[in-house]
Amino acid sequence: MNPNDPPERQDPENAWNPSESERLYRRHMQEVLGVNAAGVNIILRLRNQVLALQTRLRQLEVEISMWEAGQHMRLTRHRETCFEAAWQELTEPEERR
Repeated sequence: MNPNDPPERQDPENAWNPSESERLYRRHMQEVLGVNAAGVNIILRLRNQVLALQTRLRQLEVEISMWEAGQHMRLTRHRETCFEAAWQELTEPEERR
């Protein structure tokens, strides 16, 4: 247990409670780190924004992966269609003889 860790990480035995966690985190920043109340509010607001942005980034990564998979499937189907058409062009003239 590192004394610089946020309070919610210092006692793994307790169940996680978001409001209690935030209260302990505020107290930790004020008492241990010496951040004033306004600074704590700004830090927590920025922390929430970062968490929201990380969540959105993960969502976008999933969407891009799904889009790329769809593009790959379309490209594969297109290649198969082109290959079949080219094969038919090669075999048809020989069948006419």
